[in-house]
This record gives sequence, C-alpha cells and structure tokens, in this order.
Amino acid sequence: MRYRILGNLEVCDAGGGPVELPPGRARAVLATLLLRANRPVSAEDLITAAWGEGGVKPAQLHKAVSALRKILGPKVKTHNRYGYEVQARDDELDMLLFRRLVERADARRDGSGDEIGDLRVALAQWRSGTPLSNVPMEVVPGDVEKLRNQRRRAATRLFELEVGRGAHAEVIEDLAGFVATYPGDSKLVRLLITALHRDGQLSEIIPVFERYEEAGEAPDQGLRRFAYSLVHDASPALAAPVPRQLPPPPPYFVGRDGLLAEVLWLLRRPRLPVLTLTGPGGMGKTALALRAAHDAAGSYPDGQLWADLRGTRDHPADPAEVLGEFLRALGVPSVPETRNERATLFRTIMAGRRVLVLLDDAADGAQVRDLLPGGGNCVVLVTARRRLPDIGAPAHHVAPLAAFDEGTAGELFHQIAGGHVDLTGEQDAIGAVVRLCGGLPLAVRMAALLRVDAFHSSTGELLGRLTSQGPTAFAYGEESLARTIGAGLIPLDDRARRLFLGLGSLALPLFAEWTAAAVLDEPGPAAAAALAQLAAIGLVDPVRGAAASGSPSTASAPATQFRFHDLTRQYAAGLAATEPSDDASLRVCRALLSLVRHAHTAFYGGDFDVAHSDAADVAVPAAELAEAAAEPRAWFERERANIRATVEQAAALGHADLCWDLAVSAHEFYAIGGYFDDWRATHEVALAACRAAGDRRGEGVVLTMLGMPPLVASGSTGVSGVPELERAVELLRETGERHALPVAQRTLANALRRNGELARPLVLFTEAYAHYHENGDLVGCQQALRFIGQTRLDLGEAAAAVSVLREAERLARDTGQARVLAPALYWLGQAHLAAGRLDAASAGFGEVLRLSPPESGLAHAYALHGLGDLALARGDTDEARTRLEEAEVLARDSSDAGLEVRVCLSLAAVAAHLGQQRDRVAALRRALIPARSYGYAKFQVRVETALADAYDRLGDPAAAAAARGRAAELLDRGNVPAEDRRHA
Repeated sequence: MRYRILGNLEVCDAGGGPVELPPGRARAVLATLLLRANRPVSAEDLITAAWGEGGVKPAQLHKAVSALRKILGPKVKTHNRYGYEVQARDDELDMLLFRRLVERADARRDGSGDEIGDLRVALAQWRSGTPLSNVPMEVVPGDVEKLRNQRRRAATRLFELEVGRGAHAEVIEDLAGFVATYPGDSKLVRLLITALHRDGQLSEIIPVFERYEEAGEAPDQGLRRFAYSLVHDASPALAAPVPRQLPPPPPYFVGRDGLLAEVLWLLRRPRLPVLTLTGPGGMGKTALALRAAHDAAGSYPDGQLWADLRGTRDHPADPAEVLGEFLRALGVPSVPETRNERATLFRTIMAGRRVLVLLDDAADGAQVRDLLPGGGNCVVLVTARRRLPDIGAPAHHVAPLAAFDEGTAGELFHQIAGGHVDLTGEQDAIGAVVRLCGGLPLAVRMAALLRVDAFHSSTGELLGRLTSQGPTAFAYGEESLARTIGAGLIPLDDRARRLFLGLGSLALPLFAEWTAAAVLDEPGPAAAAALAQLAAIGLVDPVRGAAASGSPSTASAPATQFRFHDLTRQYAAGLAATEPSDDASLRVCRALLSLVRHAHTAFYGGDFDVAHSDAADVAVPAAELAEAAAEPRAWFERERANIRATVEQAAALGHADLCWDLAVSAHEFYAIGGYFDDWRATHEVALAACRAAGDRRGEGVVLTMLGMPPLVASGSTGVSGVPELERAVELLRETGERHALPVAQRTLANALRRNGELARPLVLFTEAYAHYHENGDLVGCQQALRFIGQTRLDLGEAAAAVSVLREAERLARDTGQARVLAPALYWLGQAHLAAGRLDAASAGFGEVLRLSPPESGLAHAYALHGLGDLALARGDTDEARTRLEEAEVLARDSSDAGLEVRVCLSLAAVAAHLGQQRDRVAALRRALIPARSYGYAKFQVRVETALADAYDRLGDPAAAAAARGRAAELLDRGNVPAEDRRHA
C-alpha cells in the first residue's frame, strides 16, 4: 500500500492502482491517523477530528475503524482503552518520505551531501500546497498547518541555496508561486526580488513588493530600500555578505509550542534588544532557541549570527574571539586587535541593519555585554542556565523552561525512535523510561537514541540498563547527561559545591535553608547564599507553597523549599559517595529533630504527652524556628515528607535514638492530619531500629505510640495490642522513663477497655494521672481524667463521671487549646445526659459545635453526635436522626471507628424509640462493620446485646440467641472479669 496526503488523500495498492476511499467520517478518521502515522492516536482525538467538538458515541468510531480495516488490513493497530494507530514505512507514506528527506537535507548543511537534491525530491512529494485537500479542513487543522509550514521552510531553504549558487532562473516560477501563497513572507519576497533582479526582470520587482505591503504585515523598511535600489540600479546591498550562521534546527521538537509562540512573537517585535531563555542543563534551551531563530529568520533580512559561548564548560568562549568571528562573517577584511575596538566596530556595522544574534550557553552578563549590537533593529537571543540581570541592556526573560510531562516526553521518545525501530508492545516500558527521565528532554533524547542504537534489544532491556547505571548511562556520541549536569558545578564556589554534594547524600526529598545550614555546619547567611547559587544555575528547583507536601497547609507557605530533579539527585549522590564523609546526613537528622520538637511544643503550648531521647537539640536558623513556632501545623505539612525520609535515614545511620525520637515527636501531627500510613511506617522503622540497637527505652516508647487510639481506629495494620502494650509498660518501668510511662499506661488501659474490661483500666488511668501530675504534664493530666470519666460512664456511675469530667474540662481550658477542650466538653455532655441533666448537656454540646465548625471534619462529627443524643433524650426523633446521619457519614469518612459505632448505636436507639425494630437492626448491623474490622470487642458485645433485644421484639428467638451467644463468646475470648461483664 501507498498513501498520499500531500495533496488529495489517495491510497494505492501494491500495483499502483487506486483504492476506493471510505466515505464520510471514516475518511476523516483515516486522514487523522495518516497525519499521525506510527503514533497512537486517542479515541477522543479521532472523534473530535471526524465528528467535531460535539462528539459521538464510541461505537461510531469503532464502525469507522472497521471500514478502514477492510482496506488497510493489519496496518491499523488497536491500543486498548486508548485509541488506534496506522503503521507505515517512509516509502509508503509521502509525508514520512518528505520529512525524512528534509531531515537528511538539514544534516547535510555542512556540505557532507547533496542538500539541494534531497530538498528537491522532498518537495516533489507535494502534489498541491494543501494536504488532504479532499478532506474537510476541520480535521486536525493544527497538524495540517504544521505540515504546510514544514513545506514552506523546506522550500525557502531550497530557494536560498539555488539563488545563492546562481540558479535563480530555474526557481523563479516556483518561488513566485510560494510568494503568491505567502505574500507577507519577507524572506520569500526578498529571495524573489533578488532572483528577478539577477534575471533582469526589473519591472516585476515593485509589483512583488507592493503585494507584500498589501498583505497587511508591518512593512520592512530594509526590504523597501532593497527593492527600490535594485529597480533604480543603485549599488545594492547584495554585495555585502549576509551571514546565515544558524546551525540546523532540531529535527525533533515537541512540547514547547506555547513557549515557541511567545518567543516568536517577541522576536518579531520592534526594539527588543535582548531576549533570554533560561533553565537547568538538558532542559532544551538550545533546541527552542534554534527552532525560534529559524522560524523568525525571515524577519531578519540582514542575516543571523550564532556563537556557542561555552559558559558551562571549563574554558568559556572569549568575547573578543567571538567578535572577531562576527566581524569576519560581516565582511570586515581587517579585524582590529583589541576587544574594545572590535566591539565598537561591531556596533557600527550593525547599526541600521536587522540581524538576529543567537548566543548559546552564556556564563553571565559580562560575557554577553560586548556582543550586543548598538542599533535598535537587531535582537540578541541568549540561552543560559541562570538569569542575567547584569547583561547591560533592557532584556526580556522568558519563564525558565520546565520538564516535560509524561505524555510529551513519550511523544519525543516516539518521534526519535519510532521511525527507526519497531516499538510495538513496548508502551509500558517506554512509559517507565520516560518516567525515569523525569521529563528532562536531554535524558529522553539520549534514551531514544540509545534505543535506536541497540535496535536488536528491547526498551525493557534499555530500562534495566538506565536504572542500574544511573545518569552515566545517558550518553550517546559526544553528548552525556552526566557531563551536562556536572558542567553546572564549574562556576560554583567551594561552599556551594560542598552543599551540592552534601544534599546528594541525603534521603530528603525537599530541602531549605535549615537543611543547607546543617549540611555546611554553618547556620548563618552563608548557607542561604550557597543554596541560592544552586538554585540560580538550575541544579535545584524551587518548590512553592503546598506543592512541597502534596497537601494543603493551614497557612500560606513561603517559597523556602527546593528539590533535585531525580537524575540530578542520582548524579549528586554518586559524586558524594566518592568523597570522604563529613557527617552531613547526621547533622541534618539532628537539626530536623530539633525543629520537630520545637513545633510539637508550640502546637501543645508545652512539651506535653511525649517522651524524648537524650539527644540534645542543635542550633538551627532562627527564621525556621520562628516559622515552626508561629504555624506548627503549616510547618509540619511542608516538612512531612522529609520527616518520614529522615526517620529512615537515621535508622540506616545506626542512630536509633534520633530515629524513634523523630517518629514519636511527629505522632500528634500525624493524628491531626490523618496521616496514618506515615505514622505506622515511621514507627515500624523506629521499632526495628530500637530492637536492632538494644534500645529498650525506645522500644517501649514506640510500642506505646503504635497502640494509640487514633491509629487503632484508623484500621492500620501492625498496631500494638494488649501484649505489646503490657511489654511497653514493663520496659518503661524497667528503664525509669517517667515521661513515657503514663502514656503507655493510658494506652494500655484504652486497649483493655476496647476488649470490654473496666476495673483494670480504671486503675491504670489513675496511676497514669498521678505520673502526669508528678511530671507537670497538663495535657496528660487532662487526658487521663477524661478517660477516667469515660470509664465511670461505662460503669454506669454518671454522677462520678460528671465530677471527674468537670475537672478535665477545667484543665483543658487551662491549655488554651480548642482541640483539647472540645473532646472534654463532648464527654462531659455525655455524662450530663446520662445523669439526666439535659440543659447542662445542651450547653456543653453547643460549645463543642462552636469550637468545631463543619470544615473541622471529625471534631464536627462529635458535636453532631452529642446534639443527636440530646435531641433523642428530648424526644425530638426527627432532629436526632438528621444530626446522627450526618455524624455517621463524617465519622466513616474520617476513619474514626469508635465514633462510627457509637453513632450507629444512637441511630438504633432512635429506631427503638419509634418502635422501628427493622431499622434498629439495620443500624446495629452497620455498627458491627467497624466494630469487627477494628477489633472493638466492647462495642461488638454492646451491639450484639442490642441485636438480641431487637430480634426478641421481632419475634425471632433463634437470631436473638445467636446474638447473645456471640456476645458471650467475645467476653470469654477476652478473659473479661465477671465484675466487668455486668456492665457490658
């Protein structure tokens, strides 16, 4: 089969005979697939192209593709759950042949082959100037226009070569045709005028120029003077050399269409002296600059100059030598000796001309300053890794280039490799490769070229090699990713280089000024300056606001954090491994521990309800301490990923004390934010580190934190049960850890309560309270009293519960913490309800509601539960049900199994009050789900007992007996004492 789209859409069979095209929408689908041949095209794009923005059911697309398969057979490939692809060789599709020939011609610009011959054959593939002229233009108009522009660029280059070698007469007719199509293209118009002059057709010159002016473009005054000087046979500018120094444009270009449009618009503006493109090494600055320069070359009739300034290499280019090359290209026969003389002559010659100067890889503004023309008609396009505020002229800085997203990186890989090797069935491996590249264009290009080079192997094998060898594997020919990254180190001073290596040794995903200060062991401004050097040259990237943690923070966060590109991190880590260790990683662990301790103290209003190791705090930047104190939750959100990584790094370094202290000091933030995965993961690492180091004190503390009620209620695996918590109490008594012991006693007591025990928990809570009081731990005292009050409620001692919970409320108010006060008020309200004091309960629950607005989530659910219970006690079942149903949803969404069970029990009580036993059973069955999932034996017994009563009332004695049997079995399994069973 042969396919032709450069003109009418045609398909020919193997013998060259025409194949009847499918009608209607199927033809549009075929056209779209051929325009994007050898690339998967999404079903969405195909539907939009063939049926328009309104879309159509996918079945219609399947029908159209089936019609194409009858013609093309296996050439049409299906990509499951994505779209379709038409596969074609270069010699089967005229568009591919055209592009291959143009690419080969570009490669031959150095004179290594027949560039003119390639361009002639390439343009001969076009049967008219409009691709797919027999298909509605609504079909991917952007792709069609892109193809037409490729034809125009190729033709312009051919005409330049032909006119330049004196073959003007041979191209006048074709050149005139292109000018008729693009009358406002100043480059084509200049070429046609030159050809007409050389062919003696002077009378045709002015009409051509007048049509150019009528095209609506801003008239090029240089072109006007040029045209009229030729007509009047004045000394034309033809005698003056017109430099065309631009290297070939990149053969593969994706993902920068928006930036390219911006740069082109800026290059075509009058009086824009300097335009800079910045970004890290390997980000595609040169490719973008060359593509833009070639596309804008027509706006610079007096030529284009180019120089590689080698700013990131060991020996940057000398501006004086660059000026000498420019002057010779401009026809200066005798170049002055000194740099100042050369710069002055350069500005003199460039005055009155419109020349584009491309300066690639500038080191700094000083290197560029003397290369700036003095005239207002020239523009200098500069690429550099850092911004150039010292450039010495008005400059427009385009936003720094960013990494590609995965889709764009995949497109680049396919563009480079897809035309040379069969990538069928390798989509997953290609996706993994481009993810490994992290969107860095140079890395993607290297990987694709390596895939082509190793055509006999698979992309999966390439992935394995790149993964195992890291940045050094990304090398092809004279280009190397490792060398590109390493070039960024050349301009760094010693402190910044040490910081780069030190950061490379860390496991932290993010770092800030405090990290730099710890790495360098210098808490002053020098660390911030060194970090700024790395950021300015693109070796680290700034991370702004909540993006640092991936979660919204409670306050706006300053842009204080940075991160490595993944491949840069690997390069830094590899380099750091070759250097002698200076304990930078350990200093960072100590610094972060100091900050987390500080944030915990600020959050609680004191160092309450936590135990620490003997590791001393270290000096950290004052600004970071102030930030952690002012907004501890917001600070934690930004550092959460670092905390988890540092717990692991401290364990790897063999510092169990730092490891468990860091994990434990962060546990309250994990609880508040619902980060139970982080809580469990960090504490499991810490537990293993403590056991490996024989740190019995640390083991006891960590076992305690793994049994905390919020973590247990979340359904996390690996939590501490009664045996583990009994061991924790034993270890902490044995080691004399007085701060953690009451926490362990309180946590063990709660675990026993979940199993249905009451007497022993009451003793443990009371002992914990005494220890808290001895330690001066206000928050611990308040919590112990609250749990004593809850246990009194379970025992049916409402009056005693009210008395204890009033004291808990008083202490909670003393903390000044709303999140401590709200639970105390909730349980006091429940005690008032149990005692029949409805007005007091109403006041308490009302205050909980004011302290816990809807956006507070779980806290609001507690308020609604209390108000629902109150409404039921007052006989208002409608309000009770409304409040409780909302509370059930919030409790379930917040993963608080205990509250979810209690709310369902309350809803069952509403149904019982109304005599709706089946609704009661439904609510009780819902309560069993979280009670069983999270091992709450106490709640299971309570639910089963209520179910037995409901089944009795429904006349189902067998079901009632089964429920009572399950309740008794739970009490037996938990060895619940007989005295406690009376209250189950």
